Amino acid sequence: MLDAALAVFSEEGFHGASMDAVAARAGVSKPLVYAHGGSKDELFAACLRREAERLLRSVQAAAGEPGEAPLVRLRRALRAFFHALTTQRAGWTVLYRQASTGPFAGEVDALRRRIVEQAADLMAGGLGVPRAVALPYAHTVVGAAEGLADWWLTDPDAGRATDAEPADVLADMLVTVVGPGLDALTGGAIGVSAAVSDER
Repeated sequence: MLDAALAVFSEEGFHGASMDAVAARAGVSKPLVYAHGGSKDELFAACLRREAERLLRSVQAAAGEPGEAPLVRLRRALRAFFHALTTQRAGWTVLYRQASTGPFAGEVDALRRRIVEQAADLMAGGLGVPRAVALPYAHTVVGAAEGLADWWLTDPDAGRATDAEPADVLADMLVTVVGPGLDALTGGAIGVSAAVSDER
């Protein structure tokens, strides 16, 4: 039912979506949707929370263990983020488009803060810098990832000139841009070029 609701919300938007459409997509009766999913607001919130948790778990798992090279870990986390958006567009649409304004904006903002916190922890541990130093870099990386994701989703020619996996292309782009800044932060100790080559 949540998969059906997610598809309908991503296609029609929160206001345009109807419980009839969700029921039809799920192949169940409308009363059953209400019985198990609650109101439209509650169903949308359940979709939002599920997709948020999926995204956070996948990024955390992909980052790997603290002992590994920091930019390699960052690239893995970015790849997981981009893999989620390029393969599960409905989830991205609901999280970052449909829910970014209106009554659910607070939940999306909380999700974004959690992603930034994850990135800050990853950078602080991997780069050996205080968390307070890593935090603005984390905001920068997350903001850049969101912008790059929107570009890929809205530009029909974005990154389509290669046979490489979109998640790899996008992760490499972002590491190429932010890597030198992180490398400078550690006095060149992390080695930007190794982040991509070690993963290939």
